[in-house]
Amino acid sequence: MSNNSRRSFVLKMGAGVSAALAPAALPAMSAAAEPATVDDPTLRAALLEEEKAIRQLHQAFEQAQDKDLHDDVIAMFAEDAEVIFNGGVFRTRDAGVSRFYRERFQAGKSGRRMEQAPGFEIAAAQQRESVQVSPDRLTANAVFPYSIRVGTPFESENSLASMARLHGEGVRTWWEGGAYHVTYRKDVTEGRWTISRLEYRTLARADYRPGRTYAASMAVPRLSTRFPGDPLGPDELV
Repeated sequence: MSNNSRRSFVLKMGAGVSAALAPAALPAMSAAAEPATVDDPTLRAALLEEEKAIRQLHQAFEQAQDKDLHDDVIAMFAEDAEVIFNGGVFRTRDAGVSRFYRERFQAGKSGRRMEQAPGFEIAAAQQRESVQVSPDRLTANAVFPYSIRVGTPFESENSLASMARLHGEGVRTWWEGGAYHVTYRKDVTEGRWTISRLEYRTLARADYRPGRTYAASMAVPRLSTRFPGDPLGPDELV
């Protein structure tokens, strides 16, 4: 039997089996029933509602960061989530992601909103928001701009740095602006969106303090030591 004859035979057999089984397997489905598409008004309305929910989740994320509510921030992530920051990947909500927000983003030192540094403003085109929800309404991707204060502990072991750490200081801070690139996943059990992947894509950094009229360029070394070698380090290096 040729390939064309065999393909024709299979198609005919498939059509016959489908016709025989359809009434018993799907008695309630009419011949006109079709999967919804993005052109379907009902689906479009549902996707807009999901987009609204994601924007609300991101707003809650930013507000919690701004108020140092790290437990609330961490609760917004999926169990197997990951955060990518400055060359490091922090894996799973209860380990790497928790370490990142509770320890590396120390209270009052990182994550709080901060005005853009003068002379380092990010172009409007690079601050555009976007949210795309998949037609099955189970996953979504989004881009949101950020302008925050970031800090990292001094690595020096001299006496001044040690004394600063004892007094809750010993953290080098700067302004950082960029864009969050976020992947979301719907928790069908709880009916809510969670963050499955969040990447900080930095566009500008500067040595700056609010209220100043000037800022200086600065370089921040990428994370280079994994956890547990660095107690605050990532689980993987990019």
